[in-house]
Amino acid sequence: MALASVPFKSEFAVDMTCQNVSSKYFQDDNDDHARCRADQAKCVSAVQDSLRDLPGMERYDIDLEKKRVTITGKTPPSQLLTALKSTGRQVIVRGASAASPTLPAQAAVSILESPLPIPTSIASTSNPILASLPASSAALKPLPGLAEDEFSQKVFGICRFVQIAPRTVLMDLTVRLPPPANVGLGPSQRAFDVYVSSTGNLVDPPNSTGKPFLPLGRIQPDKDGYGDLFREVEGELWEWIGRACVVQAEATSAPASAGVVESEQTAKSGVGKIFAGVVARSAGAWGNEKTVCACSGRTMWEEGRDMEKKSML
Repeated sequence: MALASVPFKSEFAVDMTCQNVSSKYFQDDNDDHARCRADQAKCVSAVQDSLRDLPGMERYDIDLEKKRVTITGKTPPSQLLTALKSTGRQVIVRGASAASPTLPAQAAVSILESPLPIPTSIASTSNPILASLPASSAALKPLPGLAEDEFSQKVFGICRFVQIAPRTVLMDLTVRLPPPANVGLGPSQRAFDVYVSSTGNLVDPPNSTGKPFLPLGRIQPDKDGYGDLFREVEGELWEWIGRACVVQAEATSAPASAGVVESEQTAKSGVGKIFAGVVARSAGAWGNEKTVCACSGRTMWEEGRDMEKKSML
């Protein structure tokens, strides 16, 4: 496992709830109080066990009352998230920032989606939402792209960014793309370039996003479409906000010149080969106390479950 060169903080919400109490608990039943305390102790123990042997860990703090776990270390946030989810509890990333108190908190996230509808016939069907489709209708029901309603979009990857030191940004990318063979990419064509683009215009990437502003690296997803990239990049995160993070198959063409209209056939050839999301500012550690979404009125746990349903990860 690759580790960061300097420690940083990651904050997670973990649903450490009394799961084995009856409704009488709310009537001050002593037996239920005891069961709740025992259940909470198991929650804390499970979280501790999940983190204990991870490389790069320096310390962790568990706030049972606020259902908050704050971790300081060099471990990739994606690995911390996987470890916490292994407890069987719902986990939500709340924020990340440099461990040094002298460095302003700067973090961002890019949620990678497809600009074109992707037929389920070429997407992976291990996702429960897709796997439940009858075989006869699988090819007829598309995975919505950016032109569809917000709540029907599917997430194919997430890239998190944290400014961990001056001129040093930590990036942590995880993708679950359609299997390369399903989109016409042979064994020698499975490399995907990852970059921050010149603009955040996602109407028609890579044409609308423009030329690469900053190369971030390259990934080679496995035969099932899984890939990841964890590295430090020289730069200032504030310069990337509002641009796009683009994951583009190396075999696809570069952005067209201004004024060149792409043919329908060329556009369709990019299906399953390019994914993009705006680099949006996110909360630093201890920078997000919200528990209810102001725009929808739903709790963060409800919002989190909706996001998991949309995700291919």
